Amino acid sequence: MATIAFSRLSIYFCVLLLCHGSMAQLFGPNVNPWHNPRQGGFRECRFDRLQAFEPLRRVRSEAGVTEYFDEKNEQFQCTGTFVIRRVIEPQGLLEQAQQQEQAQAQYQVQYSEEQQPSTRCNGLDENFCTIKARLNIENPSHADTYNPRAGRITRLNSQKFPILNLVQLSATRVNLYQNAILSPFWNVNAHSLVYIVQGHARVQVVSNLGKTVFNGVLRPGQLLIIPQHYVVLKKAEHEGCQYISFKTNANSMVSHLAGKNSIFRAMPVDVIANAYRISREQARSLKNNRGEELGAFTPRYQQQTYLGFSNESENEASE
Repeated sequence: MATIAFSRLSIYFCVLLLCHGSMAQLFGPNVNPWHNPRQGGFRECRFDRLQAFEPLRRVRSEAGVTEYFDEKNEQFQCTGTFVIRRVIEPQGLLEQAQQQEQAQAQYQVQYSEEQQPSTRCNGLDENFCTIKARLNIENPSHADTYNPRAGRITRLNSQKFPILNLVQLSATRVNLYQNAILSPFWNVNAHSLVYIVQGHARVQVVSNLGKTVFNGVLRPGQLLIIPQHYVVLKKAEHEGCQYISFKTNANSMVSHLAGKNSIFRAMPVDVIANAYRISREQARSLKNNRGEELGAFTPRYQQQTYLGFSNESENEASE
């Protein structure tokens, strides 16, 4: 189970994998990663339309709220995940010993009373006891890319946070200012679960067959599953947008279609022109249309001010 702590009002967002590691890693390159072996045989999971999920059930407790999403939905089944969101009030405490309804999906190691302790030392105790378990993903100093007029992007993988290897997950925190655009991209080796924290975002998703499977505005509290290899474009609304995405690979990778680090930058103009049957001028524009920008793009029109959500945690030191 992965736990990410946000600012002041602590929010715990848990994604538990029902299988060990990403399904993209379990199947060979010639097999659709959306095969679902838990539905009897290897029935392929095909989606002509994606949907934005909201909590199916809310349970209020003394110090907060727990929200459960519909883990029986086919999209969760095919990604091998289910999602729980916990909002813990200040001075509240999450009881780690409480039973989960999905207890059968948790991996438990039990020792019998008769088992004798091992006297052989293999160094694992030292590794697990010293591994870092908390990291503030909202800290601006951790940002991987920053555009003062568009926003910032922070990626967290097992290279930065080794404990993610245990759950085979990674995370990306995005803060987009008003009307800013996130470079269109696809996930190379993972599925992605996008949760809107604040603001609104216009999101378009296209399948690997070129069909639009989602085109709508996401609002706070909604979650969208984006399959591996599907191209996604996000644009913040006027008030800006903050979201976090969890990916089913400890070292997830993306491939961008625009900007300084896009795949087109590495291609000759003639190759692009021939591949897409466009003129050399159009190919050159496609290759260089965003100049030196990468990650978050500024709006095309000029603005006097750029609004974004301020994080109280920005002034806090990383733990």
